[in-house]
Amino acid sequence: MVSEASAQVFQRALSLIKVERVFDALPLLSQLIEAEPEWAEVYVHRARLRKRMGDKERAIADYAKAIKLDPKAETYLARALVWLELNQIKGVIADSRQVIDLKPQSASGHRVLGKALGLLGDGKGAIAAYKQAARFYLDAKDKENAQKCINAIEPLKALPEYSLRERYASEFPSGTRSASSPEKEDIPATPEAFLHRLEAMHDAGEYDKTLAELNWFLQIYPHEVKAIALRGVVQARTGNRAEAVADLAKAARLQSEEEPEASEVRFRRGQMRRALSDCDGAIEEFSALIESAGTAKKPQAKYFSQRGDCYRLLENAEQAFKDYSNAVAIDSENAVLYELRADVQKSMGSDEGAIADYQQAATLWLNQGHWQKHQQVVDAVRRLRRQVTTVKAGSASGSTVPIKSYIRQLPVVEVLFDGIAKFDVVIDRNAPNSIITQRMASQLNLNSVSYRYVYLADGTPMELSIAQLRSVGVGEIVVTDVYVAIAPDNATVVLGKDCFSAYSIRISGNEITFMRR
Repeated sequence: MVSEASAQVFQRALSLIKVERVFDALPLLSQLIEAEPEWAEVYVHRARLRKRMGDKERAIADYAKAIKLDPKAETYLARALVWLELNQIKGVIADSRQVIDLKPQSASGHRVLGKALGLLGDGKGAIAAYKQAARFYLDAKDKENAQKCINAIEPLKALPEYSLRERYASEFPSGTRSASSPEKEDIPATPEAFLHRLEAMHDAGEYDKTLAELNWFLQIYPHEVKAIALRGVVQARTGNRAEAVADLAKAARLQSEEEPEASEVRFRRGQMRRALSDCDGAIEEFSALIESAGTAKKPQAKYFSQRGDCYRLLENAEQAFKDYSNAVAIDSENAVLYELRADVQKSMGSDEGAIADYQQAATLWLNQGHWQKHQQVVDAVRRLRRQVTTVKAGSASGSTVPIKSYIRQLPVVEVLFDGIAKFDVVIDRNAPNSIITQRMASQLNLNSVSYRYVYLADGTPMELSIAQLRSVGVGEIVVTDVYVAIAPDNATVVLGKDCFSAYSIRISGNEITFMRR
């Protein structure tokens, strides 16, 4: 039973939506969900707002929750339309069929199914679905939409004979398609589009999947230089050193230095060397690319940003900051670059500079219509401001705690995580990353928010999941919103400079003292 207060808040949110005040309505709906977590209709309305704001992934999540609570044909249809915008054809087909199961005479359900099957290349199935949709539209005396469905049928009778997906089907005999091959409905219309998707998949950290699809793609286009170079990078990130080197060498052979795309091969080689923990070598590659641009052409921002990433891994924050600044000067509308520079400023203890860059990134994301990314950066600003405030308040007179032991001459102290569990942790002011174990993450019920290459305490580089702690308490000090890498259980647990950048640390006898800088 919904409380009277919640009902009033809901009506207020609906009123705001009617007058297009969606940014005011959204927090009210989120507030309602916290108060009334079983109210399906609220999830539906929030999903609609998130879709309007471009936050389609979270719209999908809200529709999923609403369906779980109250599975209606209308909600399945709404989610199918979002799947369609995301080009997730499997989702469109599954949800439109759910619509038809719940409402067999749903013209819209049949129409959306027809659209999805047409995109899949199933002309026969698409035509049948459109015919059903037209019939039900006519039954409802909706001649306009019935005619649109009829018009959609004609092109399906003459699907392109040599589309990419058909080329794939023809070039691979029946039965040769493996589990690692792209699903038919997921294949973009051109090789260029397919490769672009794989680059995005790589950037998202889906290395195993990217490698599998690249292997399949290169069977069809064995001399595609960009694909070979990209596979070299992915091979490096998955630990296949020899294969990575071979791919980049092959790409270089196929692409002469005089041709414009030669820079792309060298860029990928820099990425590969970085993935193989050869940061010095990667810096050489990116530096050569920057120098080769000369005065006639500005170096691409990505060269500076990639080199900046390498300097960060080498703990050269000052040089990383310079490179990110150069990248920003070239591409001042790139929100990611401001985020990178903010991150390095935060590691340097320059909180105000970091906040300024985060705010600029948030503004750019908003202007570009990326509401979800805008909100993520806004949240980062809030966390940093809270952290700065908490640090100032909690460390005015310093805090001294006992040292329990030493590991590699580094002090081990008891630390309270998220206010619920205590662990013995190494304090290393020079460590670039804070690290916990998988067992600790499970005990603290932490979820991964991203992935990052991290150096373990023994110097081993490893790509690890990153999680967010609400708080870290050492004596009287409480630092909020700390990001930690989740390492295997045999790793050393460390709190580094990303946690205690605002403190000076002094060891005296069997005690360690933290003082605000």
